[in-house]
Amino acid sequence: MATKATAVCILGMHRSGTSSVTRAISLLGFYLGSEANLMGPGADNPEGFWEHTEICTLQERLLQQLNRRWDTPLPLPEGWQQTEMVRPFREELKQLVASNFAGHTSWAWKDPRSCLLMPLWREILAELHVDLRCLFVVRSPIEVTNSLARRDPISVNHAMGVWFNYCITALKDTIDVPTAFLSYDTFIASWETELRRCADILNLDWLDDEKTLHETMQAFIRPDLRHNRSNRADLADVPLPARKLYETLVAACAQTASQGNCFKREVSELAADFHAYARFFESDLQGQARPSPINRTFSRWRKSFRKRFSIN
Repeated sequence: MATKATAVCILGMHRSGTSSVTRAISLLGFYLGSEANLMGPGADNPEGFWEHTEICTLQERLLQQLNRRWDTPLPLPEGWQQTEMVRPFREELKQLVASNFAGHTSWAWKDPRSCLLMPLWREILAELHVDLRCLFVVRSPIEVTNSLARRDPISVNHAMGVWFNYCITALKDTIDVPTAFLSYDTFIASWETELRRCADILNLDWLDDEKTLHETMQAFIRPDLRHNRSNRADLADVPLPARKLYETLVAACAQTASQGNCFKREVSELAADFHAYARFFESDLQGQARPSPINRTFSRWRKSFRKRFSIN
């Protein structure tokens, strides 16, 4: 009987440190794809992204089909993966996985957009008899949003909404998937301790010969490339739902086993509230070729409010 393949998805918002963690996972023996298919370094990530370009391209096209972009702070509707418009992407992604990872019993992928698209991944991997496990990288929303605002022409508040959407959506859609939570801060300070803890939770094999792993990681982990830092006091300015979500994630990073019912209840409550409030803005997505509706809606509302009450 053939050995069932294991796939690890590295989850986390853009600018959360997922690239460094993905590189570490690859050094543990998880195949990321051929070198020709891996995205090269960029000005905003000089040590490399370690993302499969075909996966990234497909997921970006799928989000566009769903009238979303990577930076849309609105969740997808429930059951989106079962719609007729997604059917071609389902078959394409299934073929992509089969052609790129067949024959590899341990493989992994990282594209932050996967946080928004996990229901489709779960169904496809189940059909291909691949065992899914997740490694969720946690970084302060203050650092993530500041980094995004520096890199992209979006406001910090917009970036905070995107961070919340990615994190709560990924948590909701993997609530019953074996998942380890990795603290980016701890990983930078002591990568081996944090990585071993997560590997134990996910039951991932550790290398017998650690020499290459240590040499590569010591050169790869570069604190000087970290330009955004925050402390606990900075969280006072973070909106309450985002602060609660981050505190829940931080608590999960301290665990040495899978999360219990209390964690699942907190995630479910935050996700339910998020989807309920998102209904207020769904109409703004209609007919938007480049959906970034929150900023435009708020801008129109603010102008109307100021005009009505004669605020300069």
